[in-house]
Amino acid sequence: MTTAMSSLVFNVLDYGAVGNGETLDTAAINQAIADCHELGGGTVWLPSGTYLSGTVFMRSNVTLHLDAGSVLLGSPNMEDYPKLPYTSEFRNTALIASIGATHIAIQGSGVIDGNGDSFARYDQADLLRDFDASFTRQGNDYFRENDQADDGPVDMNERPGILILILNGIDAQVSQVRIRNAPNWCLHVACADGVLLHGLDIRNSLLIPNSDGIDVSRSRNVRISDCNIEAGDDGLAFSPCAEGYGGGGNENVVVQNCTIKSRSAGIRIGWDTYGFRNFMFHNIVIRDSNRGIGLFLRESESIENVVFSNIMIETRLHKGKWWGKAEPIHISAVKGFPHSGEPGSVRNVTFTNITVKSEHGIVIYGSEECSIENVTFEHVRMLVKNGPLQESFGGNLDFRPALDDRLKVFGHDIPALYAKHVKGLAIHGFDLEWSDDLPTFMRNGLEIESFEEVTIDGFKGRQPQLEGEGAAIRLANGRQVNIRNSIAKAGTIRFGDFEQVEEAGMFIGNDLSRAEQPLKPGAYGFAVFGCRDGGSLV
Repeated sequence: MTTAMSSLVFNVLDYGAVGNGETLDTAAINQAIADCHELGGGTVWLPSGTYLSGTVFMRSNVTLHLDAGSVLLGSPNMEDYPKLPYTSEFRNTALIASIGATHIAIQGSGVIDGNGDSFARYDQADLLRDFDASFTRQGNDYFRENDQADDGPVDMNERPGILILILNGIDAQVSQVRIRNAPNWCLHVACADGVLLHGLDIRNSLLIPNSDGIDVSRSRNVRISDCNIEAGDDGLAFSPCAEGYGGGGNENVVVQNCTIKSRSAGIRIGWDTYGFRNFMFHNIVIRDSNRGIGLFLRESESIENVVFSNIMIETRLHKGKWWGKAEPIHISAVKGFPHSGEPGSVRNVTFTNITVKSEHGIVIYGSEECSIENVTFEHVRMLVKNGPLQESFGGNLDFRPALDDRLKVFGHDIPALYAKHVKGLAIHGFDLEWSDDLPTFMRNGLEIESFEEVTIDGFKGRQPQLEGEGAAIRLANGRQVNIRNSIAKAGTIRFGDFEQVEEAGMFIGNDLSRAEQPLKPGAYGFAVFGCRDGGSLV
């Protein structure tokens, strides 16, 4: 800090902080922040050292600067975290709390460490049952490996609720700092307007439940960029569990240039009683996660105008009670709670330039009460692969939370893309590959049922099994569909299997020459033009 800046800088060492990692420095840090605020604002400086602390309260016009070599270390004692006046999902404590403050910033090259190891029981799995295993493909054998602690989530002692909370604020920034070992929710932005989260390196234990990377609830005009996130739950979650923070919708969010590793969804939107609109995600890598992207409608909210572009997704099955079954993309709209009001809808969602390697297919699952409309896929490359946990946990769909026990976790065949109760589904350019020796519950390429207005343009693929049943494209119980410019890859048993499809439109420009059986006989009503079948045009 330069001499010219000294009048604006409040060094916590001048307030009695020790920074030895053993002496509690909470009071000194909070007094420095209070004086900075009272004198009109400035920077509170943590020089190199380890500052053991309970709750630090941010105030308006204050920048908390962590110098290189400095660590703000969360106390292992719960009595050092006073209860906050707001509670969400029973969480009312935090290491850093900014409530109602404007123009605040947390920055620097130092570390904020939540000391999560002090609250975790790493040798004991969280055994709480939140679904009925009798509906799964494996039945009660599902829990045989699932109850081990090696892949989490582990059981926890009483722990602080949030590492960093920004609540009811305007113009807040968190930038460049390294964030480690959150014992619970990590960085939570709620009911705020104008937030920038930039250049963060967040690394939480992949075994600790609820240690989300970044949560944004009921907030507007939020930008998240250039972050690396490893989280034992959702990497980026929008509007999780904000019932005690206040009302308001979620809108105008931009996320770009991030890498994410998680044990639940890499990116999650929903659920909430308030809507989500105008979200954009660009240039993101999601790796080694239990679920890639998830959109969840469970109450009376709507999710609309969402764009994902230039995304790489790698997912695999994980043990433990984590939500998700390795779906690279999951969109579901089902009733989640009793008395949640009239259901909303999911509409206008676009995925462009998506590369996928996964142990499960894409899932788009609506219901008669909750619609999914106008979902578009453009330029998707997808490899579905086998994995060591397919026998133990594979062949299931996971819609937790769901009001109907039969929809929480239940056995179901796994296509590369499965859609049900959709309207206006458009697929433009979808290149599908399968690895060898896939489980028999993987049966079809694209499987769409109970639909209206489907377009498949530029699909290349086949069914997963080289022998037996299955089709590259299976359509059932729907109306208004067009299939064009698609190719049956080598090994295709049957390209099209259509059942009770009404108002079939154009089947045009498709190359079916490599399919043993191009179309199921007598099961379609398309107008067929310029399609190649075994060397001849049909």
